[in-house]
Amino acid sequence: MIDLNHIARYRENNRIEAKKAAGGFPHSLWETYSAFANTIGGLLLLGVEEDRDKTLHITGVPDGPGYAAQFWATVQDPAKVSANILTPEDVALHTVEGKQILVISVPRADRHQRPVYIGDSPFTGAYRRDGEGDYHCSPEEVRAMLRDREDAPADLAVLEGRTPADLSQTDLRQFRALMAMRQPDHPWNYLPDPQFLPAAGILGRGQDGGDHPTLAGLLLLGKRKPLREVFPQFRLTYQEADTGFSLSTLRPGPPENLFSFYGMVTRRLTAVSALLAQDPAERERLAGAMREAVLNAILHADYFSRGGLAILRTAGKLTVSNGGLLRVDPDQARQGAAGDPRNRGLVALFALLKLATGTGRGLRGIYALWAQQGWQAPVLAEAAHAERTDLSLPLPHRAFSREELTRQQILEYLTDHVSAAPRTLAQGLGLSLREVQGALAQLTRQNLVVPQGQRYQLRA
Repeated sequence: MIDLNHIARYRENNRIEAKKAAGGFPHSLWETYSAFANTIGGLLLLGVEEDRDKTLHITGVPDGPGYAAQFWATVQDPAKVSANILTPEDVALHTVEGKQILVISVPRADRHQRPVYIGDSPFTGAYRRDGEGDYHCSPEEVRAMLRDREDAPADLAVLEGRTPADLSQTDLRQFRALMAMRQPDHPWNYLPDPQFLPAAGILGRGQDGGDHPTLAGLLLLGKRKPLREVFPQFRLTYQEADTGFSLSTLRPGPPENLFSFYGMVTRRLTAVSALLAQDPAERERLAGAMREAVLNAILHADYFSRGGLAILRTAGKLTVSNGGLLRVDPDQARQGAAGDPRNRGLVALFALLKLATGTGRGLRGIYALWAQQGWQAPVLAEAAHAERTDLSLPLPHRAFSREELTRQQILEYLTDHVSAAPRTLAQGLGLSLREVQGALAQLTRQNLVVPQGQRYQLRA
Protein backbone atom coordinates (compact mmCIF):
# COMPACT_ATOMS: atom_id res chain seq x y z
CA MET A 1 0.00 0.00 0.00
CA ILE A 2 1.31 3.45 -0.84
CA ASP A 3 1.35 6.44 1.52
CA LEU A 4 -1.67 8.45 0.39
CA ASN A 5 -0.63 11.40 2.54
CA HIS A 6 2.40 11.84 0.27
CA ILE A 7 0.79 11.00 -3.05
CA ALA A 8 3.06 13.39 -4.96
CA ARG A 9 5.98 11.04 -4.33
CA TYR A 10 4.49 8.43 -6.65
CA ARG A 11 4.15 8.08 -10.40
CA GLU A 12 1.97 5.90 -12.55
CA ASN A 13 3.80 2.71 -13.42
CA ASN A 14 3.10 -0.95 -14.14
CA ARG A 15 1.40 -1.30 -10.72
CA ILE A 16 -0.20 2.12 -10.11
CA GLU A 17 -2.97 3.72 -12.17
CA ALA A 18 -4.67 7.02 -11.26
CA LYS A 19 -8.19 7.97 -12.45
CA LYS A 20 -9.80 11.33 -11.76
CA ALA A 21 -13.27 9.74 -12.12
CA ALA A 22 -15.05 13.02 -11.35
CA GLY A 23 -18.02 12.15 -13.54
CA GLY A 24 -18.22 8.42 -12.85
CA PHE A 25 -16.17 5.44 -13.89
CA PRO A 26 -14.29 5.81 -17.16
CA HIS A 27 -14.27 2.79 -19.49
CA SER A 28 -10.50 2.63 -19.10
CA LEU A 29 -11.01 1.69 -15.44
CA TRP A 30 -12.15 -1.77 -16.50
CA GLU A 31 -9.38 -2.10 -19.05
CA THR A 32 -6.89 -1.50 -16.23
CA TYR A 33 -8.72 -3.95 -13.95
CA SER A 34 -8.35 -6.59 -16.66
CA ALA A 35 -4.72 -5.66 -17.30
CA PHE A 36 -3.69 -5.80 -13.64
CA ALA A 37 -5.51 -9.12 -13.15
CA ASN A 38 -3.82 -10.69 -16.16
CA THR A 39 -0.28 -9.57 -15.27
CA ILE A 40 1.12 -8.82 -11.79
CA GLY A 41 -1.71 -6.91 -10.09
CA GLY A 42 -1.72 -3.28 -9.04
CA LEU A 43 -3.47 -0.31 -7.40
CA LEU A 44 -6.32 1.65 -8.95
CA LEU A 45 -6.65 5.11 -7.40
CA LEU A 46 -10.00 6.83 -8.06
CA GLY A 47 -10.03 10.52 -7.19
CA VAL A 48 -6.36 10.98 -8.10
CA GLU A 49 -5.13 12.78 -11.21
CA GLU A 50 -1.82 12.74 -13.05
CA ASP A 51 -0.39 16.17 -13.90
CA ARG A 52 1.54 17.06 -17.03
CA ASP A 53 4.81 16.56 -15.15
CA LYS A 54 3.67 13.01 -14.22
CA THR A 55 3.17 13.83 -10.53
CA LEU A 56 -0.05 12.73 -8.83
CA HIS A 57 -2.41 14.93 -6.88
CA ILE A 58 -5.69 14.30 -5.09
CA THR A 59 -8.93 15.52 -6.65
CA GLY A 60 -11.33 13.29 -4.72
CA VAL A 61 -14.52 11.57 -5.82
CA PRO A 62 -17.86 13.35 -5.21
CA ASP A 63 -19.59 10.41 -3.50
CA GLY A 64 -17.23 7.84 -2.01
CA PRO A 65 -19.82 5.36 -0.65
CA GLY A 66 -21.83 5.63 -3.87
CA TYR A 67 -18.74 5.01 -5.99
CA ALA A 68 -17.83 1.97 -3.89
CA ALA A 69 -21.35 0.54 -4.21
CA GLN A 70 -21.39 1.15 -7.94
CA PHE A 71 -17.99 -0.47 -8.34
CA TRP A 72 -19.09 -3.62 -6.49
CA ALA A 73 -22.27 -3.85 -8.54
CA THR A 74 -20.33 -3.63 -11.79
CA VAL A 75 -17.42 -5.91 -10.94
CA GLN A 76 -19.88 -8.65 -9.98
CA ASP A 77 -21.83 -8.30 -13.22
CA PRO A 78 -20.67 -11.09 -15.60
CA ALA A 79 -21.99 -9.10 -18.54
CA LYS A 80 -19.40 -6.42 -17.73
CA VAL A 81 -16.45 -8.35 -16.27
CA SER A 82 -15.67 -12.04 -16.65
CA ALA A 83 -14.55 -12.53 -13.03
CA ASN A 84 -14.60 -10.71 -9.71
CA ILE A 85 -11.25 -11.56 -8.13
CA LEU A 86 -11.55 -9.06 -5.25
CA THR A 87 -12.32 -9.47 -1.56
CA PRO A 88 -13.99 -6.74 0.53
CA GLU A 89 -10.56 -5.78 1.89
CA ASP A 90 -9.36 -4.99 -1.63
CA VAL A 91 -11.68 -1.98 -1.99
CA ALA A 92 -11.37 0.83 0.54
CA LEU A 93 -12.31 4.50 0.94
CA HIS A 94 -9.69 6.86 2.31
CA THR A 95 -10.03 10.52 3.27
CA VAL A 96 -6.95 12.62 2.56
CA GLU A 97 -6.85 16.44 2.70
CA GLY A 98 -10.60 16.35 3.26
CA LYS A 99 -11.19 14.50 -0.02
CA GLN A 100 -12.27 10.90 -0.57
CA ILE A 101 -10.19 8.46 -2.58
CA LEU A 102 -11.39 5.00 -3.60
CA VAL A 103 -8.42 2.62 -3.58
CA ILE A 104 -8.84 -0.71 -5.37
CA SER A 105 -6.10 -3.29 -4.92
CA VAL A 106 -6.28 -5.71 -7.84
CA PRO A 107 -4.34 -8.96 -7.31
CA ARG A 108 -2.92 -11.14 -10.01
CA ALA A 109 -5.71 -13.50 -11.00
CA ASP A 110 -5.36 -17.22 -10.44
CA ARG A 111 -4.57 -19.05 -13.66
CA HIS A 112 -8.01 -20.73 -13.53
CA GLN A 113 -9.58 -17.26 -13.88
CA ARG A 114 -7.28 -15.80 -16.53
CA PRO A 115 -7.86 -14.21 -18.89
CA VAL A 116 -9.97 -11.71 -16.98
CA TYR A 117 -11.78 -9.70 -19.64
CA ILE A 118 -14.51 -7.14 -20.15
CA GLY A 119 -17.46 -7.66 -22.45
CA ASP A 120 -18.40 -10.97 -23.99
CA SER A 121 -15.14 -12.28 -25.47
CA PRO A 122 -11.60 -12.70 -24.14
CA PHE A 123 -10.28 -12.14 -27.66
CA THR A 124 -11.66 -8.58 -27.71
CA GLY A 125 -11.83 -7.69 -24.00
CA ALA A 126 -8.63 -9.04 -22.38
CA TYR A 127 -5.83 -6.61 -21.54
CA ARG A 128 -2.30 -6.78 -20.18
CA ARG A 129 -0.18 -4.20 -18.35
CA ASP A 130 3.06 -2.96 -19.88
CA GLY A 131 4.72 0.02 -18.20
CA GLU A 132 2.07 2.70 -17.65
CA GLY A 133 -0.27 1.45 -20.35
CA ASP A 134 -2.95 -1.17 -20.89
CA TYR A 135 -2.86 -3.09 -24.14
CA HIS A 136 -5.14 -5.58 -25.82
CA CYS A 137 -3.93 -9.14 -25.38
CA SER A 138 -3.00 -10.75 -28.66
CA PRO A 139 -4.91 -13.87 -29.74
CA GLU A 140 -1.78 -15.91 -28.91
CA GLU A 141 -1.68 -14.47 -25.38
CA VAL A 142 -5.37 -15.26 -24.87
CA ARG A 143 -4.96 -18.81 -26.13
CA ALA A 144 -1.97 -19.32 -23.82
CA MET A 145 -4.02 -18.22 -20.78
CA LEU A 146 -6.91 -20.45 -21.82
CA ARG A 147 -4.54 -23.42 -22.09
CA ASP A 148 -3.25 -22.71 -18.59
CA ARG A 149 -6.75 -22.93 -17.11
CA GLU A 150 -6.77 -26.70 -17.47
CA ASP A 151 -5.71 -28.89 -14.54
CA ALA A 152 -5.25 -32.09 -16.52
CA PRO A 153 -1.59 -32.39 -17.64
CA ALA A 154 -1.84 -31.13 -21.21
CA ASP A 155 1.46 -32.73 -22.15
CA LEU A 156 0.05 -36.23 -21.51
CA ALA A 157 -2.32 -35.81 -24.46
CA VAL A 158 -1.88 -38.63 -26.99
CA LEU A 159 -0.80 -37.60 -30.47
CA GLU A 160 -2.78 -40.05 -32.55
CA GLY A 161 -1.28 -38.78 -35.78
CA ARG A 162 2.25 -39.71 -34.67
CA THR A 163 3.96 -43.09 -34.26
CA PRO A 164 6.73 -44.50 -32.04
CA ALA A 165 9.04 -44.06 -35.06
CA ASP A 166 8.95 -40.31 -34.29
CA LEU A 167 11.10 -40.95 -31.21
CA SER A 168 14.90 -40.99 -31.33
CA GLN A 169 16.13 -44.48 -30.53
CA THR A 170 19.57 -43.13 -29.66
CA ASP A 171 18.14 -40.75 -27.06
CA LEU A 172 15.78 -43.43 -25.74
CA ARG A 173 18.75 -45.76 -25.11
CA GLN A 174 20.63 -42.98 -23.34
CA PHE A 175 17.55 -42.07 -21.28
CA ARG A 176 17.09 -45.65 -20.14
CA ALA A 177 20.78 -46.06 -19.35
CA LEU A 178 20.76 -42.92 -17.23
CA MET A 179 17.58 -44.02 -15.47
CA ALA A 180 19.14 -47.42 -14.69
CA MET A 181 22.19 -45.66 -13.25
CA ARG A 182 20.12 -43.22 -11.15
CA GLN A 183 17.49 -45.77 -10.07
CA PRO A 184 19.07 -49.22 -10.40
CA ASP A 185 16.26 -50.94 -8.50
CA HIS A 186 13.37 -49.46 -10.47
CA PRO A 187 11.20 -52.32 -11.84
CA TRP A 188 10.73 -50.54 -15.18
CA ASN A 189 14.42 -51.03 -15.96
CA TYR A 190 13.66 -54.65 -16.83
CA LEU A 191 10.81 -53.90 -19.20
CA PRO A 192 11.34 -54.06 -22.97
CA ASP A 193 10.75 -50.80 -24.83
CA PRO A 194 7.17 -51.67 -25.97
CA GLN A 195 6.19 -52.00 -22.29
CA PHE A 196 8.46 -49.34 -20.82
CA LEU A 197 7.31 -46.51 -23.10
CA PRO A 198 3.59 -46.68 -22.14
CA ALA A 199 4.45 -47.27 -18.46
CA ALA A 200 6.58 -44.11 -18.37
CA GLY A 201 4.00 -42.00 -20.21
CA ILE A 202 6.15 -41.58 -23.32
CA LEU A 203 3.51 -43.43 -25.32
CA GLY A 204 -0.25 -43.46 -24.70
CA ARG A 205 -3.12 -45.55 -25.99
CA GLY A 206 -5.10 -43.86 -28.75
CA GLN A 207 -8.74 -44.30 -29.63
CA ASP A 208 -7.62 -46.57 -32.45
CA GLY A 209 -6.20 -48.99 -29.89
CA GLY A 210 -2.61 -48.28 -30.88
CA ASP A 211 0.24 -46.67 -28.95
CA HIS A 212 1.25 -43.15 -29.97
CA PRO A 213 3.67 -40.59 -28.50
CA THR A 214 2.32 -38.25 -25.86
CA LEU A 215 3.17 -34.56 -26.08
CA ALA A 216 5.64 -35.03 -23.20
CA GLY A 217 7.18 -38.10 -24.82
CA LEU A 218 7.69 -36.29 -28.12
CA LEU A 219 9.15 -33.22 -26.39
CA LEU A 220 11.54 -35.38 -24.41
CA LEU A 221 12.74 -37.83 -27.05
CA GLY A 222 11.28 -36.73 -30.39
CA LYS A 223 13.12 -36.37 -33.66
CA ARG A 224 13.53 -32.91 -35.13
CA LYS A 225 10.99 -33.08 -37.99
CA PRO A 226 8.05 -34.48 -35.97
CA LEU A 227 8.74 -31.97 -33.20
CA ARG A 228 8.58 -29.05 -35.61
CA GLU A 229 5.38 -30.42 -37.16
CA VAL A 230 3.60 -30.67 -33.80
CA PHE A 231 5.23 -27.58 -32.22
CA PRO A 232 5.84 -25.06 -35.03
CA GLN A 233 7.58 -22.69 -32.58
CA PHE A 234 9.85 -25.40 -31.10
CA ARG A 235 13.31 -23.95 -30.63
CA LEU A 236 15.99 -24.65 -28.03
CA THR A 237 19.17 -22.58 -28.05
CA TYR A 238 22.24 -22.17 -25.85
CA GLN A 239 24.85 -19.50 -26.56
CA GLU A 240 28.05 -18.27 -24.94
CA ALA A 241 29.00 -14.66 -25.55
CA ASP A 242 32.68 -15.11 -24.62
CA THR A 243 33.52 -18.33 -26.49
CA GLY A 244 31.11 -18.25 -29.42
CA PHE A 245 29.98 -21.78 -28.55
CA SER A 246 26.34 -22.50 -29.33
CA LEU A 247 23.78 -25.29 -29.48
CA SER A 248 20.52 -25.18 -31.38
CA THR A 249 17.76 -27.56 -32.36
CA LEU A 250 17.43 -25.54 -35.58
CA ARG A 251 20.69 -27.04 -36.90
CA PRO A 252 21.26 -30.59 -38.15
CA GLY A 253 22.55 -33.09 -35.61
CA PRO A 254 22.14 -33.12 -31.84
CA PRO A 255 20.49 -31.76 -29.82
CA GLU A 256 17.08 -32.58 -31.26
CA ASN A 257 14.85 -32.72 -28.19
CA LEU A 258 14.65 -31.75 -24.53
CA PHE A 259 16.57 -34.76 -23.25
CA SER A 260 19.60 -34.27 -25.50
CA PHE A 261 19.49 -30.47 -25.07
CA TYR A 262 19.35 -30.69 -21.27
CA GLY A 263 22.27 -33.12 -21.16
CA MET A 264 24.50 -31.12 -23.47
CA VAL A 265 23.76 -27.75 -21.83
CA THR A 266 24.18 -28.96 -18.26
CA ARG A 267 27.45 -30.71 -19.08
CA ARG A 268 28.69 -27.38 -20.45
CA LEU A 269 27.51 -25.51 -17.34
CA THR A 270 29.14 -28.11 -15.09
CA ALA A 271 32.42 -27.29 -16.81
CA VAL A 272 31.77 -23.57 -16.24
CA SER A 273 31.18 -24.17 -12.52
CA ALA A 274 34.39 -26.20 -12.24
CA LEU A 275 36.37 -23.21 -13.55
CA LEU A 276 34.51 -20.66 -11.43
CA ALA A 277 34.72 -22.46 -8.06
CA GLN A 278 37.81 -24.03 -6.51
CA ASP A 279 36.17 -25.83 -3.60
CA PRO A 280 34.59 -29.14 -4.78
CA ALA A 281 31.47 -28.71 -2.62
CA GLU A 282 30.97 -25.12 -3.79
CA ARG A 283 31.53 -26.23 -7.38
CA GLU A 284 28.81 -28.87 -7.14
CA ARG A 285 26.35 -26.48 -5.49
CA LEU A 286 26.87 -23.96 -8.29
CA ALA A 287 26.56 -26.61 -10.98
CA GLY A 288 23.42 -27.97 -9.33
CA ALA A 289 21.85 -24.51 -9.18
CA MET A 290 22.50 -23.86 -12.85
CA ARG A 291 21.13 -27.29 -13.78
CA GLU A 292 18.04 -26.50 -11.71
CA ALA A 293 17.55 -23.21 -13.54
CA VAL A 294 17.62 -25.00 -16.89
CA LEU A 295 15.27 -27.75 -15.70
CA ASN A 296 12.81 -25.22 -14.24
CA ALA A 297 12.58 -23.52 -17.62
CA ILE A 298 12.04 -26.83 -19.40
CA LEU A 299 9.23 -27.86 -17.05
CA HIS A 300 7.45 -24.48 -17.09
CA ALA A 301 7.81 -23.56 -20.77
CA ASP A 302 4.85 -23.22 -23.09
CA TYR A 303 6.09 -24.99 -26.21
CA PHE A 304 3.21 -23.70 -28.29
CA SER A 305 4.23 -20.08 -27.64
CA ARG A 306 6.72 -18.15 -29.73
CA GLY A 307 10.41 -18.01 -29.00
CA GLY A 308 11.01 -21.42 -27.45
CA LEU A 309 13.67 -21.80 -24.79
CA ALA A 310 16.84 -19.70 -24.95
CA ILE A 311 19.88 -19.76 -22.65
CA LEU A 312 22.64 -17.16 -22.81
CA ARG A 313 25.85 -17.19 -20.78
CA THR A 314 28.04 -14.12 -20.72
CA ALA A 315 31.21 -13.46 -18.75
CA GLY A 316 29.13 -12.39 -15.75
CA LYS A 317 25.63 -13.82 -16.08
CA LEU A 318 23.53 -16.83 -17.02
CA THR A 319 20.07 -15.98 -18.40
CA VAL A 320 17.49 -18.72 -18.90
CA SER A 321 14.42 -17.64 -20.86
CA ASN A 322 11.37 -19.73 -21.72
CA GLY A 323 8.15 -19.14 -23.59
CA GLY A 324 5.10 -18.72 -21.38
CA LEU A 325 4.43 -16.75 -18.21
CA LEU A 326 4.57 -18.11 -14.67
CA ARG A 327 1.46 -19.92 -13.46
CA VAL A 328 2.01 -18.66 -9.89
CA ASP A 329 2.72 -15.18 -8.58
CA PRO A 330 6.41 -14.32 -9.19
CA ASP A 331 6.91 -13.26 -5.57
CA GLN A 332 5.56 -16.60 -4.36
CA ALA A 333 7.80 -18.43 -6.82
CA ARG A 334 10.89 -16.63 -5.50
CA GLN A 335 9.96 -17.61 -1.95
CA GLY A 336 9.71 -21.29 -2.87
CA ALA A 337 5.94 -21.71 -3.02
CA ALA A 338 4.75 -25.08 -4.27
CA GLY A 339 5.36 -25.17 -7.99
CA ASP A 340 2.67 -25.31 -10.63
CA PRO A 341 4.65 -26.61 -13.60
CA ARG A 342 2.96 -26.36 -16.97
CA ASN A 343 4.30 -29.76 -18.11
CA ARG A 344 3.50 -32.36 -15.46
CA GLY A 345 4.17 -35.19 -17.87
CA LEU A 346 7.73 -33.91 -18.26
CA VAL A 347 8.03 -33.58 -14.48
CA ALA A 348 7.25 -37.31 -14.15
CA LEU A 349 9.74 -38.24 -16.88
CA PHE A 350 12.60 -36.18 -15.45
CA ALA A 351 11.75 -37.56 -12.01
CA LEU A 352 12.67 -41.00 -13.37
CA LEU A 353 16.18 -39.55 -13.67
CA LYS A 354 16.00 -38.15 -10.11
CA LEU A 355 15.92 -34.64 -11.55
CA ALA A 356 12.49 -33.11 -10.89
CA THR A 357 10.24 -32.72 -7.86
CA GLY A 358 7.83 -29.94 -8.91
CA THR A 359 7.89 -28.52 -5.37
CA GLY A 360 9.36 -25.10 -6.14
CA ARG A 361 12.28 -25.74 -3.79
CA GLY A 362 14.79 -25.54 -6.61
CA LEU A 363 14.20 -21.85 -7.23
CA ARG A 364 14.30 -21.11 -3.52
CA GLY A 365 17.59 -22.99 -3.32
CA ILE A 366 19.03 -20.89 -6.13
CA TYR A 367 18.19 -17.67 -4.29
CA ALA A 368 19.60 -19.09 -1.05
CA LEU A 369 22.90 -20.09 -2.66
CA TRP A 370 23.38 -16.67 -4.28
CA ALA A 371 22.69 -14.99 -0.92
CA GLN A 372 25.13 -17.33 0.83
CA GLN A 373 27.84 -16.53 -1.72
CA GLY A 374 27.21 -12.81 -1.32
CA TRP A 375 26.51 -12.44 -5.03
CA GLN A 376 24.01 -10.07 -6.60
CA ALA A 377 20.55 -11.61 -6.27
CA PRO A 378 19.02 -13.51 -9.19
CA VAL A 379 16.23 -11.76 -11.08
CA LEU A 380 13.02 -13.58 -12.01
CA ALA A 381 10.89 -11.50 -14.37
CA GLU A 382 8.01 -11.85 -16.78
CA ALA A 383 7.81 -10.07 -20.12
CA ALA A 384 4.07 -10.11 -20.70
CA HIS A 385 4.27 -8.53 -24.16
CA ALA A 386 6.65 -11.28 -25.30
CA GLU A 387 4.94 -14.09 -23.35
CA ARG A 388 8.26 -15.04 -21.76
CA THR A 389 9.76 -15.67 -18.34
CA ASP A 390 13.43 -14.85 -17.68
CA LEU A 391 15.67 -15.98 -14.84
CA SER A 392 18.99 -14.13 -14.69
CA LEU A 393 21.77 -15.50 -12.48
CA PRO A 394 24.70 -13.11 -11.90
CA LEU A 395 28.01 -15.01 -11.89
CA PRO A 396 31.55 -14.12 -10.86
CA HIS A 397 32.83 -12.11 -13.81
CA ARG A 398 35.21 -14.22 -15.85
CA ALA A 399 35.57 -14.72 -19.59
CA PHE A 400 36.69 -18.14 -20.78
CA SER A 401 38.47 -19.25 -23.91
CA ARG A 402 36.66 -21.81 -26.02
CA GLU A 403 39.61 -24.21 -25.70
CA GLU A 404 39.66 -23.91 -21.91
CA LEU A 405 36.00 -24.80 -21.57
CA THR A 406 36.28 -27.62 -24.11
CA ARG A 407 39.10 -29.26 -22.16
CA GLN A 408 37.17 -28.92 -18.91
CA GLN A 409 34.05 -30.39 -20.52
CA ILE A 410 35.99 -33.44 -21.63
CA LEU A 411 37.43 -33.93 -18.14
CA GLU A 412 33.94 -33.74 -16.62
CA TYR A 413 32.56 -36.17 -19.21
CA LEU A 414 35.33 -38.71 -18.61
CA THR A 415 34.78 -38.41 -14.85
CA ASP A 416 31.20 -39.59 -15.36
CA HIS A 417 31.73 -42.10 -18.20
CA VAL A 418 35.19 -43.55 -17.39
CA SER A 419 36.25 -43.59 -21.05
CA ALA A 420 35.01 -42.40 -24.43
CA ALA A 421 36.00 -42.23 -28.08
CA PRO A 422 36.58 -38.81 -29.68
CA ARG A 423 33.48 -39.15 -31.86
CA THR A 424 31.34 -39.99 -28.83
CA LEU A 425 32.69 -36.94 -27.02
CA ALA A 426 31.93 -34.72 -29.99
CA GLN A 427 28.35 -35.98 -30.27
CA GLY A 428 27.68 -35.83 -26.54
CA LEU A 429 29.16 -32.37 -26.00
CA GLY A 430 28.01 -30.57 -29.14
CA LEU A 431 31.58 -30.06 -30.35
CA SER A 432 33.28 -30.70 -33.66
CA LEU A 433 35.45 -33.80 -33.96
CA ARG A 434 38.43 -31.60 -34.79
CA GLU A 435 37.86 -29.54 -31.64
CA VAL A 436 37.72 -32.67 -29.49
CA GLN A 437 40.84 -34.16 -31.03
CA GLY A 438 42.77 -30.95 -30.42
CA ALA A 439 41.62 -30.79 -26.79
CA LEU A 440 42.49 -34.46 -26.20
CA ALA A 441 45.99 -33.89 -27.58
CA GLN A 442 46.49 -30.99 -25.17
CA LEU A 443 45.10 -32.96 -22.21
CA THR A 444 47.39 -35.88 -23.10
CA ARG A 445 50.42 -33.59 -23.12
CA GLN A 446 49.34 -32.31 -19.71
CA ASN A 447 49.15 -35.93 -18.44
CA LEU A 448 45.48 -35.49 -17.55
CA VAL A 449 44.11 -38.14 -19.93
CA VAL A 450 45.62 -41.24 -21.53
CA PRO A 451 44.64 -43.05 -24.73
CA GLN A 452 43.39 -46.62 -24.44
CA GLY A 453 43.16 -47.92 -27.99
CA GLN A 454 40.53 -45.79 -29.74
CA ARG A 455 39.24 -44.38 -26.45
CA TYR A 456 40.50 -41.96 -23.81
CA GLN A 457 40.25 -41.99 -20.02
CA LEU A 458 41.47 -39.94 -17.08
CA ARG A 459 44.95 -40.64 -15.88
CA ALA A 460 44.74 -42.63 -12.64
